[in-house]
Amino acid sequence: MKKLLFLCLVGFLLSCSSDDKSTVTEVEVNLSIDHFKTTSLLHGTAFVVSENGAEKQMAIPFITSFDFQPGFRYQASATRRTIVNDGTSKGVDTYHLISVQSQDTIAPNTTFRVPLAQFVNGFGYVKWVVGNADTGYVLSNEIPIDCQQFCGELESMLVIEDNVTGEFEHGPNGSYILRALF
Repeated sequence: MKKLLFLCLVGFLLSCSSDDKSTVTEVEVNLSIDHFKTTSLLHGTAFVVSENGAEKQMAIPFITSFDFQPGFRYQASATRRTIVNDGTSKGVDTYHLISVQSQDTIAPNTTFRVPLAQFVNGFGYVKWVVGNADTGYVLSNEIPIDCQQFCGELESMLVIEDNVTGEFEHGPNGSYILRALF
């Protein structure tokens, strides 16, 4: 067992080299940030964002210096820093807020959909919801869910490891009110 651990450690150390090169670029972008957070496989929750007026939305886990409040749509400018490992051509983007141009309140009964559980290749069945019908549910240990009359149905769907998406409205104190399950 010690030999295996030693070999793994040596292999890891030899695979990393100090001459790996990275390319770093920074560009200013305009962000449209939606009024709710969605789930993220690696980060729990993420902002729903489109960049520079693009129609396609993406999930961004963090925007440094951004004070998000659910129930508002934001127009903001930010610096996108991209670090690309030249050896693998893989990149990582980070965002730093420059300024917020607008913060618009959404209509009170606006609904939105968020994945709550699904099968993900390479990861298996992923649940972003923790809790139960008695103690309540929380989305990614961050957003309280008021499941109303859907608590039993949600619990059943999670037990049988079904793909689950919830349709929500904003509730008090940053909570989500569950309106439907799919």
